[in-house]
Amino acid sequence: MDKLKEKLEQIIDFNLRDADTIWSDEEINKIEEKYNIKFPNDYKYYLKYYGNDYIKEDYRLSPPLEIKQIQNISQIEIDSLYGLNNDGNNLENKIYSYKEILPDKLIPIADLPGGNLICMGEQDKIYVWIHDMEGENIFLVSNSFKDFIFSISRVQNEESNIKNVKLNLGSRLDAFLNNASNKK
Repeated sequence: MDKLKEKLEQIIDFNLRDADTIWSDEEINKIEEKYNIKFPNDYKYYLKYYGNDYIKEDYRLSPPLEIKQIQNISQIEIDSLYGLNNDGNNLENKIYSYKEILPDKLIPIADLPGGNLICMGEQDKIYVWIHDMEGENIFLVSNSFKDFIFSISRVQNEESNIKNVKLNLGSRLDAFLNNASNKK
């Protein structure tokens, strides 16, 4: 779990953390029993020592090829990972809220901007659920929670080339703007 811990420490925005609670195995087991699910050990580790975390802004998930083609996106921003703290990212509240919407055997584990979710399914596989797609809207992201965390990587922010941008305005608009700026 040392490598998982190291990766979590890299991607979590600790400036936005509200609590540093360590949860007991019994508290995690209660949720498993209540919803008849069995969390994998790597996810239990996350829930026990972390949870309710926001991902740093410059870290993204590379989407599966199907999503790249259908949604025309090259990266997925992850807003928050759910946990056991009693706040807006509480795992149990999210499971309850989405149980009528998500297909059976999927539980939400993270928010994506715009209402989409990261979910855990059978055999501990991780999926993206796209809420506003017709037809098949669930896409495999990784084969485990640990693989999912390790697939989150830092993206380079592109610098603006604003100095190199030239605007071609119509002659009347150009004259109007020049005249307006000269009056000031």
